[in-house]
Amino acid sequence: MGHILFQIHSSVWGIMILLFIISLIFYRQKIWSMILRLAYLVMIVTGVWMLTLHHFPALYDIKGVLAILLIGLMEMALGRRQKQKSVSLILVFAAIDLILILLIGYKIL
Repeated sequence: MGHILFQIHSSVWGIMILLFIISLIFYRQKIWSMILRLAYLVMIVTGVWMLTLHHFPALYDIKGVLAILLIGLMEMALGRRQKQKSVSLILVFAAIDLILILLIGYKIL
């Protein structure tokens, strides 16, 4: 069961990043951001499920907090893009956060 959850979770991460880029480019079309929010939900549910199966190890708790922060940064970037304001600083922080999440997720850290 854990392997299947990991596959779904990691696939949704890739899809989520792709949908985020599409949402930034096509910011006037709301369908992309709505699909992105659905990906957030799937990612959160599978992540919490895996945390439960592994009895909440501390490093993965930190990864979960960083993931929630990343979702917030992505939503802030999309909101600023809708208002046609600069999103570059938010994207830098989001990229750093994503790198940390991936390093923890693939057991490099």
